Amino acid sequence: MAAREEADPIELHLCHRCLMRLPVDAGGVDLPRRVREALKAHGLADRTQLIPASCLGHCPTGKVTVLVVPDSTARGTHAKLIDPKEDGEDLARHLSARLPKKAGPP
Repeated sequence: MAAREEADPIELHLCHRCLMRLPVDAGGVDLPRRVREALKAHGLADRTQLIPASCLGHCPTGKVTVLVVPDSTARGTHAKLIDPKEDGEDLARHLSARLPKKAGPP
């Protein structure tokens, strides 16, 4: 089962245009760092890759679009809207709920 451990990371394409459209108090330019910290705190840093993206075509007011690509097959790819004031915690919770739990020692 070592192949599962070496699977490609989940790609998280973070819309740069959404970041630039946020109000200054939402700290859009600093959001990628805060998202990485939240992913790390939830034990997801080694299973995810945060990638800056140009416009993803969905421009939510006060939110940021993240395109979640779960694996190399792209099955299950979906957009997740995150609240910049949650500092990536909402994205980390979303991913944690969808990912299989890592198996412990036998």
